[in-house]
Amino acid sequence: MITFDDDEDGQRAKMPCGHAIGPDSLTAYCRSLLWAGKYEFRCPHVDPTYCGRLWEFYTIKKLAVLTKEEKKEFETKLAENYLFKGVKIQECPRCHSYCERKDSKSVRVICPICTRQKEELYEFCWFCLKTWLTNTTHDCGNHGCSGEDPRIRLLRNAPKKSIVEVPNCPSVRSCPKCGLLIEHIKACKQMVC
Repeated sequence: MITFDDDEDGQRAKMPCGHAIGPDSLTAYCRSLLWAGKYEFRCPHVDPTYCGRLWEFYTIKKLAVLTKEEKKEFETKLAENYLFKGVKIQECPRCHSYCERKDSKSVRVICPICTRQKEELYEFCWFCLKTWLTNTTHDCGNHGCSGEDPRIRLLRNAPKKSIVEVPNCPSVRSCPKCGLLIEHIKACKQMVC
């Protein structure tokens, strides 16, 4: 049984993995995942091991008893998260259309919409999302842009701390599955995304 703030005697929905959760907790849990940038819902049950089974969105919609507004909110956020993290696209800073890199290693992105509308090539930086200023392929020329994923710089500069008497552990780590940054606050060294 998964319980957050549900009434112990209240009704619970049995999820496909066999674990049960109340509709309010299910809604709150899924909302927290969406606002953390996730596009998948996985069972959070931990006893004694993490379940992690994928819950389909149609199941969530039915069992969480979502209002029309909540369904729309969830569907919109789910689509946004998938586009930005699952498909790996960026929003053009000029026209706000979605652009995909032709080469996953390139940081220089061409916006086909702006290029067609203005009849001149419009390029922007994948990382800082500003107009590309130089003729090089690796440096956009914008002040403060290092040409690398800002998460890498954050990880590199994260303060070190002792965790369970192990010195110099990074206080911030990246989830190996989704890339989300996780900060260690207290307790053991295990970090769960």
